[in-house]
This record gives sequence, structure tokens and C-alpha cells, in this order.
Amino acid sequence: MPGTFLLAGGELPDAFEVNVRGHMELPQATIELHDYNFGQPQRARFESSRSFLDLALSHRPGTPRGSYAGPPGRSGQPLGDVIFIPANHGLQSEWGAGRQSSVCCAFGDLAPGGPDDWTPDWLDASLDVRSSFVHNAMLRLANELETPGFGSELMAEALCLQISVELARYFRGSKARLNEAQCRLRPAELRKIEEILERPGKPASISELAAECGFSSRHFFRVFRATTGMTLSEFAGNRKIERAKALLSARKPAIKEIAWLCGFETAAAFSAAFRRATSLTPRAYRAALIG
Repeated sequence: MPGTFLLAGGELPDAFEVNVRGHMELPQATIELHDYNFGQPQRARFESSRSFLDLALSHRPGTPRGSYAGPPGRSGQPLGDVIFIPANHGLQSEWGAGRQSSVCCAFGDLAPGGPDDWTPDWLDASLDVRSSFVHNAMLRLANELETPGFGSELMAEALCLQISVELARYFRGSKARLNEAQCRLRPAELRKIEEILERPGKPASISELAAECGFSSRHFFRVFRATTGMTLSEFAGNRKIERAKALLSARKPAIKEIAWLCGFETAAAFSAAFRRATSLTPRAYRAALIG
């Protein structure tokens, strides 16, 4: 393994291989290009006295998740292409077997924030930094490492300074803007919630739905409402009624079976909910459609 491995201060998992194919030491930052080979699914904890910024140049294998709290192995929330690990905060993460490449920057005094600045919301946001400026600047750093040219170190220093300022703005900027960018369910997560809500039988609990997204129940409520404009119960109720309408457009299945398929415990509960939403009973609605 040539070069210096920045993550050596962490607790490295088993079956972990890394090749450092680029290294640059700057006065206030260290930058490296890493090629990883994970021989099996991984769990690891990383903490450093320096802040780290990582851009995945290739897909992170498996379903990578991370958390700054809880025991080893806690699922946490999904990791984005760009993650920022503040100094003196332990990140517990897990991911799958496979290969991955990253460009990693360890900051010195340039790093934004400090141990007392990081609220739980900002720590959550650091696991998926959605800044096109930071993403593109990290790509330029990777290019300076891969194909160094005249003034590469000066260029890298300038990029690191800009990244540091942009990160400070990103995390310290308008809370409303950050909530808009960070505190929403991804389309894939919302589809998963919809699939779970549409399963027949007993409905899933709030904690089960929150766990699917790696959130606490309280945070899930807030993120779900920011994404859909509805509470979970309102959203689930609407989905049930819309599915019931689709099933009632044919002569079968029986209304009792539709109640079960749409997640109602009894046909009476289904009939009452359907009437509140449409002013018609399920039987009257079906008769109006197909006679």
C-alpha cells in the first residue's frame, strides 16, 4: 500500500484492502485518492482529531448507512456520494462487499465548525452533503492528484479553502434552505414506504417505517411531512382509499377482501373510512361505477 493512509486512525474492519494512488500534503489539509476492495460486508467506526470530507468516485457498495450515535452495528441513515465527518465525532457505518474509489480530504484549521457547533440535525446532514460546488471541487482535487501539472499544490490549496468556506455556508446557512435540501425523503424511500403501507393485513408501526429510512420516529414524522405535506396517517388513509377505489371498479374481489387488502382490520372500519372520504359506502361506490 503506497503512500499514507488517512483513515489509519480509525478502527479498520476485516477483509479491507486499500491502495493509495495519490497523495498531497498541504499546509492546512491532506488529500488522497483511495481504491478500496472490501472482501465482505463491512462495519467500522471512524473518529479523528481532523475533519474529513469524502467523495465517492464510484458507487459505494451495498446499502451504505451511518450514524453518529448508538452501538456498533446500528443501521443509521443512508450515506450520500459526499460525506463530511466533523473532527472528534465518531461515525459508525456499514456497507457491502465490493470495490470503490474515493477522494478524501483531511482538514486542519480550515475545517468549518467545531465540536460544539454540530447539532444532531447538522450531523445527519453531514452524511449526505448535497452541494454541487463541493462535489465539483472535490472532482477537481482528484484530477490534480491523478494528473498533476504546473501549480498543482497552489490550485489544491485554493480549492480546499473554497471547499471549507462553502461547507461553512452550507451547514451554517439558512435553516429553511437546509431543511428543504436535507430533511426530505428520497423518491426511493418514499416508494418503499408506499409499498409497506399497501401491504395487506396489519399496518406497519411508525418505528418500523422510520427504521426503513434510518430515522428515529420523531425525525421520521418531521421528514415525512416535509416531503408529502401530510401526516403519515393522512397519507396512509389517502393511499388506502385510492387503492380501494381501484379495486371497487370491478365486480370482484368482495368488499370484505378489499378491506383486508387495503389494510383495514374489519369491513366495518373500511366502510366507515370510505364513507368519510367519499360520502358513499363501498357498495354504493361500486354500484355507481359498474351497476
